Amino acid sequence: MVYALDRRAMLGLLAIAPVAGRLRAAGAAKLTIATRHGMVRGRVEDGIRVFTGIPYGRAARFRPALEARNWQGVLDATGPASVAPQLPGMAPFAGRMGEDCLHLNIWAPTTAGPHPVLFYIHGGANETGWSGEPLIAGDRFAADGVICVTANYRLGALGFMELGDLLGPDYRGSANHGLRDLVLALRWVRANIGAFDGDPRRITIAGESAGGKNVGSLIGMPAADGLYARAAIFSGGGQTVHSMEQAQEFARLFAEKLGGADRLLSAGVDQILTAQKAAKAAWPHNFPFRPVVDGAALPMVPLDRIRAGLAPRIPMLIGSNADESRLFLPPAMAGAPLAPQSVANESMDRVAALDRAYARTFPDLSEAERHWRLLTAEEYGMPCLRVAEAHARNGAPVWRYRLTYPAPGGPFKGLAPHVLDVPFTFDHLQTQGMAGFFGLSAVDQPMADALHGAVVHFVRGGVPMARGLPVWPTYTPERRATMDLDTTPSLQIDPDGKERALWDAL
Repeated sequence: MVYALDRRAMLGLLAIAPVAGRLRAAGAAKLTIATRHGMVRGRVEDGIRVFTGIPYGRAARFRPALEARNWQGVLDATGPASVAPQLPGMAPFAGRMGEDCLHLNIWAPTTAGPHPVLFYIHGGANETGWSGEPLIAGDRFAADGVICVTANYRLGALGFMELGDLLGPDYRGSANHGLRDLVLALRWVRANIGAFDGDPRRITIAGESAGGKNVGSLIGMPAADGLYARAAIFSGGGQTVHSMEQAQEFARLFAEKLGGADRLLSAGVDQILTAQKAAKAAWPHNFPFRPVVDGAALPMVPLDRIRAGLAPRIPMLIGSNADESRLFLPPAMAGAPLAPQSVANESMDRVAALDRAYARTFPDLSEAERHWRLLTAEEYGMPCLRVAEAHARNGAPVWRYRLTYPAPGGPFKGLAPHVLDVPFTFDHLQTQGMAGFFGLSAVDQPMADALHGAVVHFVRGGVPMARGLPVWPTYTPERRATMDLDTTPSLQIDPDGKERALWDAL
């Protein structure tokens, strides 16, 4: 039977096993590199240079982060990065948890550069996740000549809580501090990656789930313009943001659960996390920790900035999975009336109208199957499609995909749920966690070769391509060419036509 997990349990399970054999050091030599803040010492593992836990900024509660302080001597960048405060999952993090968490990790080839750079943003609903998760280790990218950077950013209330109404105008826009952290990290990368043989002119920002939504939000932030040359959005979008009124309403709910606004600056981290959990449970929408359209850092909904032609017209790779919502919605809930907590972007009135339209358009689906399809489109499929169409209409090169590859085993056998793309993207499918969760094994290596290889070619500055993939043309609103990543990948023309027309009509 297929069952569902919340994001925290899912991330914990995926992080249980280390990346098999790839991150073990065997007499690895130490390396020392000069950054603008001081010297760092890393290590070599299996022919890859690895630097972990490098501070790029300093976090102050509910305030914009500052640049990291310079340090004396040599910083040991061989231990795990710190972890942004979050509730515990199924497996403990290797790093120390604390508000001082603005660290990044680098995997770099040992060969001479300059190498292109993949700046990857972890997912986790903006309330969980870690830059050091083994599933997103960048060793396979570095083995293919791409420097991979993963960065922590503040999560939950500490990174995505709008407090201008409660703490005064100096705190207006505090719900964007998680994004500001990422901008600061990108500035650090642009200034320092040359020392690691990276090319600061070839930085691709990428992310999955909340990370993909945050990539969309960075495209909506003028402060991030010029810090990246390409973007890859995996199961994300460009519209999951709060209005100022919504953000203030959630902040008042959070302050109530904390015991009053006067405790915001003095409460301990454990108290903050307890209030987060209570506020989320009482909030009648999915994904409560999100950026806010404040008219400054985020002047408008990111999708609207793209539609208006104000966003950088950079090359983009974007797509989603066929059965995203299966991970979160168990059959019993899927077969019941849709709850607001399962909906990320639309009003419940519109969701009800869409549900009726789906019943008419897809009469052979059971109620549960219809709801899975609708919620997959609502949170991931349609937001990604809208970004692709808007960006392409402005003349930017866009390559779109749909992952329909069926998980070979585990609780989601035969489906392509949320997160299934990540082990393929990072070529980390042969781990104990992946075998148990999705049934992945060496048999599935051709899909890892295809998706990972396509991302590598894209980050290098070219068209996404790899052995096993047909020629992948750009997506245009007139033709809507989409790569179907199935057991036998194929190019499809407007594969979502019926569903897209349904959404456009309402």
